[in-house]
Amino acid sequence: MSGHVGSLTPQQEEALSKFKSAVSDIPNKPEDNDYFYLRWLRARKFKVDKAEQMLRNHMTFRAEQGVDTILQDWTPPEVLQKCFPGGFFGEDRDGHPVWYDNYGNMDFRGIQRSCRKEDVFKLKVYHLETTAKVCEEYSKTKGRHIDTITSVIDLEHLSFQKHYYWPGINLFREALAMFEANYPERSKRIIVVRAPKAFPVAFNLIKPFLKSETRDKIDVLGSNWQEELQKYISPDQLPQAYGGTRCEPDPWCSDHLNPGCDVPPEYYLTNQTETEKEEMDRVVVGRGGCCELEYQVELEGSLIRWEFISTCYNISYSILYKDSEAKQSKEEVLPTQQTDSHLAPEQGTHACDSTGTYILKFDNSRSWTRSKEVFYSVKVLPPDTDPQSQATNQMEEISDTEEFFDCDSDSEEGGLKMNNVEKKSTTV
Repeated sequence: MSGHVGSLTPQQEEALSKFKSAVSDIPNKPEDNDYFYLRWLRARKFKVDKAEQMLRNHMTFRAEQGVDTILQDWTPPEVLQKCFPGGFFGEDRDGHPVWYDNYGNMDFRGIQRSCRKEDVFKLKVYHLETTAKVCEEYSKTKGRHIDTITSVIDLEHLSFQKHYYWPGINLFREALAMFEANYPERSKRIIVVRAPKAFPVAFNLIKPFLKSETRDKIDVLGSNWQEELQKYISPDQLPQAYGGTRCEPDPWCSDHLNPGCDVPPEYYLTNQTETEKEEMDRVVVGRGGCCELEYQVELEGSLIRWEFISTCYNISYSILYKDSEAKQSKEEVLPTQQTDSHLAPEQGTHACDSTGTYILKFDNSRSWTRSKEVFYSVKVLPPDTDPQSQATNQMEEISDTEEFFDCDSDSEEGGLKMNNVEKKSTTV
């Protein structure tokens, strides 16, 4: 039994009934049919309580990210439209749509330098919601339910020199974790072509973030990959560049598929932040230390909004809270996270459920050899202020690793404290 509609065991039928009842109170689900519910159940091996929690987490994710309207009201930044690879073209031999990703042409450094992390996450959500729409259109055309796709991953040009870059790898791994947590059972088959000798090492970096069911769907083709690929996709559905007959005289079908490219330096955000720095406060967080910036919140429902840029090196940060009665006790309301704020400004918001003191903590405790210069802006906004959408972290914390870039990487923890909210230039 496969766990799909029309092929369920009595136990799976019972689980489906319990699951539908358990989530019946959730409004505005993207779909309301057995195909939809079974995707979540298969993702959690028909454990109803775990499938329910997964779906509820996803609905929170949809609300935070504005997923329901993302295809209508969000336009990807120009640099991502031009340089981020990917696109749909044709169908496989079973009539499922085919998505192409040329990750060998991905410019990890350039993407990281030229847009904010939440823009990359939002682009992947945009792609995944596009996938849902394409599957819906195929279902209508084929007269049967289609909710999975075949993916062709092209790794030509993948190299250590170009792609072994930890900020980009970590971002890619976070995106994978987001996909696994929010879009289960979307992959029918993942076909890898032109994998270089470095592929096993690269795959080991992302394998922990893939469910075993997803890993089982990966098929790495050999040197005769064009011939093997046609076992899955007929030539009249393949671009000429992949051994098919489509899109003459453009073998890459670039009207449909973005091949990806190196990001032109004029898109780099580091070229755009000098003016921003002039309008920000500044602090230098000493080596092995921390800096705590306190902000008073007097109205429940207020928002704290922050933006900061570090110079040359990354830094970790967190948000703490202490109520008016507490003198020393602090509660961590946003866990410590490392950010590549030396590559692009880090932005975020936090909704304040309680009045009291909220603390933005810059953490440099694991860097024993260098101080960190940080330019920052923090605002406390009154209730009813619309928050900016923020990426949801749905992966386990990634351990700090050396960064292959022209500035070293550190992540940290700490001890020193600074209580100041006025404009200043300070060394801690």
